[in-house]
Amino acid sequence: MHKFIWIGSLVSGVMLGLTPPGLGTQWLGLISFFPLIYILEQLHAKEELSFRKRAVMFFGICWLSGGIAASIGGYWITNSIHVFGHVPWLAAVIITGVGYGLEVGFQLFVYFGIPLLFIRKLNNWDLPLRLAFLLALDPLYPRLIQWNYGGLTFTEFPWIEQLADLIGSSGLLLYSAGLTFLLLGWWRWKTTGKLKLKILLQATTIYLLLWGLGLSYGAWRTYDLETQVPELKTQSSNLTVLAIQPNFSLQDLASNPELAHSIREQNLESLLIDSTKALAELPPETATPKLLIWPESVYPDPFFKVADSREKVTAFARKHKTYILLTTVDWVNTNSGPKFHGVSVLVGENGKVLGRYNKIFLIPFGETIPFSDWFPGIASFLRKNIANMSEFTRGQEYKVFTLSENTRLSAPICFDIFTPEVVRGMVRNGSDLVVNLSNLAWFGRTTASDNMVAVLRWRAIENRVTVVFASNNGESLIIGVNGKNMSKKLGLFEEGALISTLKLQPRFSFYREYAEWVWGGYLLIFLLLGIQAHLRGKIFE
Repeated sequence: MHKFIWIGSLVSGVMLGLTPPGLGTQWLGLISFFPLIYILEQLHAKEELSFRKRAVMFFGICWLSGGIAASIGGYWITNSIHVFGHVPWLAAVIITGVGYGLEVGFQLFVYFGIPLLFIRKLNNWDLPLRLAFLLALDPLYPRLIQWNYGGLTFTEFPWIEQLADLIGSSGLLLYSAGLTFLLLGWWRWKTTGKLKLKILLQATTIYLLLWGLGLSYGAWRTYDLETQVPELKTQSSNLTVLAIQPNFSLQDLASNPELAHSIREQNLESLLIDSTKALAELPPETATPKLLIWPESVYPDPFFKVADSREKVTAFARKHKTYILLTTVDWVNTNSGPKFHGVSVLVGENGKVLGRYNKIFLIPFGETIPFSDWFPGIASFLRKNIANMSEFTRGQEYKVFTLSENTRLSAPICFDIFTPEVVRGMVRNGSDLVVNLSNLAWFGRTTASDNMVAVLRWRAIENRVTVVFASNNGESLIIGVNGKNMSKKLGLFEEGALISTLKLQPRFSFYREYAEWVWGGYLLIFLLLGIQAHLRGKIFE
């Protein structure tokens, strides 16, 4: 039995790891949870196990699945730890599998293990209740499902994913996790006969009906967005964007410079030359405001600390009458030492700084050490033994930059976009355009860029807003309000510029405006099902 349990955990971990975009196996997200939940239920049936022992085994199984999933789906993290952290391959794999795997495993335990710990018997009520629990919980901590392991499955179902503007990307768990619990129901009926066939047929009919409704809405919404072009508030809402992809190298930070995949040295002069070439491609009669976008990490100096470089940028903006959007690092000295921020900055056509945004989501082990206050010894060890590890301070404001009265944009930095509330907060604050400034050179020739683009599509659909993905090394592109590409895609580790004139006006999104109602609905369904399950089935301890 124990051997079977660990094999089941392994299988589920492998399928979870193959779910991320770029591998061509996203569809596995529809069934990837099944082996894990099934073996948890088998352990649940062992009445001789104490609550504590069952909880420990549940957590161990989830951690194993999470570690395997993280090692496969997050192999680009391992690549970064090895190349830029100067850590041997085996140690890098262990750090990813154990460290990131711990986070993934903990979420699997919370999502699937904890509900089972408090359920006395498995019957007609526990399956819909556990599904409702997932729907109610995921918006609070949207890391597992919305990142790689399940939610991004629907990148292969373009009509279904349009539902994200109603129920959010978390809501699509109704389809992926819903199938898992439906299959569990049929398995129980086949092996134990405890579930009534009538109820299973009703549940299957409801599930298929949800697919029919979802596909129908997606088809209609896609047609509506592609054919019904809204009138612009004013002609000045047009904006010409020039996203520079300089493909600067990080080889000076790499343990093996050949793995940096680029030979271009990072410097301001090269960046200004690339920008001048891009501006020269515009027609002379271009009258729309111009936004020059420099991705994360390509500006070489701390913008607010080095005056010479800053003056070159402001002079360039004045000369070419263009806005410039860039990222930099800034810090404030405190009694406990400097507090660092990742910052996006907008420079106006007149050369004046129009605003700054402090990065909110910090990358674990890259920009922050998780639980460093709880485990100072481990944090100190990691700082000493992993190169290029930084610790930043989290930003607090969903900042929006104003170019004109009718044109506003936001500039989340890199993994900011993995948190739905960041982009939603920016759009609700008035952003007409979301520009994601990234540098994925850290991850080499991996599927990291595919993951980024997939998540950006989710943010575009959820908020019905145009998104620009500007990356140092690719694959830069522009995504429309329907989640589809509006431009060519610059290749990975390709030097070039993405130039396009956009008509900016977000479309209505129920989720953007009323996400709290959506989450409240999930929570209400969970509570009502829990009350009914307890009264009728007495399934709780």
